Amino acid sequence: MIEHERKPIGGRGFTLIEVLVTLVIASIVAATAVSAGAVINRILTDTRRHAVTWSEVKRIEEALLSRVQQAGGDPMAAYQSVIVEDNCGADPARLLPGCDGADRLTILAVRSDLPSCTVTASGVVLKGTATAPAPCCITTDFVGPAVLIKNDGSVVTLSLHNPNTSACQVNAPAGQGNPGPVVLGDGILALITSETLFPRRVSADGEYELLLWRDKGAPGNNKVDADEVQVFADRLWDFQVALGFDGSPEDGDVVDTNSTTDEWLGNAEPIPALLSSVVAPSQLRMIDIAIIVGVRSERAAVVPIKLLNRATAVAPPGVYLAATRGQVGFRNLNISVP
Repeated sequence: MIEHERKPIGGRGFTLIEVLVTLVIASIVAATAVSAGAVINRILTDTRRHAVTWSEVKRIEEALLSRVQQAGGDPMAAYQSVIVEDNCGADPARLLPGCDGADRLTILAVRSDLPSCTVTASGVVLKGTATAPAPCCITTDFVGPAVLIKNDGSVVTLSLHNPNTSACQVNAPAGQGNPGPVVLGDGILALITSETLFPRRVSADGEYELLLWRDKGAPGNNKVDADEVQVFADRLWDFQVALGFDGSPEDGDVVDTNSTTDEWLGNAEPIPALLSSVVAPSQLRMIDIAIIVGVRSERAAVVPIKLLNRATAVAPPGVYLAATRGQVGFRNLNISVP
């Protein structure tokens, strides 16, 4: 009988060195895959953050423009209804922080459901007309935020209290919005809503939050108390305001060439921006609001952005910035325009 040699089935196995080499290669491939996955995940996360930032800046811009379009109302003209403080400094009297390159904006809107009253000034008191048989135009409604539109066209905000209908007068201390001292005079008194938008620095590298302030009380104290402010927007890096005047010549067109010779105040002028002598305040027709929103991002390249007449560009390291501008006309332009 012939015996055949038996051979192992499947060939030889791996040596220890081959196993180790295979494991090393597998580890390298796995680590590369994990690293690539982490990079892709960071890119996707940053991309989502950037998209959210653009959505956020547009939402805030629309909210601001919608709010400012409500300014004014009979008997207050558009130019009397907004107070812009360009690159504002700290105001200890009102407890307002400095703007650190940004702007401050106060918006006044007449309460159309309440009457106005022609008044004369007597110290800190405003006296209404009370010629018989006409009743006194100072009613018990004259409490809280108000505006005095003086005969010379200037405006001061007040916080009325203690209306006296029999004496036809009301106490009228200063109200929210006045950047300087208040001097009463003869004019028209109207009740309003008043709100101030102001930036407050929250980080050393230039990040702000935009706060909305409404003075409370009867009378209010014209100071920013903790219960009177709310956050309107956060992660802001700039808030700039410019005003457009249809003057020199008045032709129905507000020209914007981003220069000191166009019809906009605060878009290119050095700070503080001053109105040209050939343009009247009553020719105010439009407002421009520009903002920057930012999000911290690992992949953000430093791209400086300079809005309107800000003195220096915004360029925080490690922050992705989205900027937008919007220009709108005042809805109340056809009311009380001289």
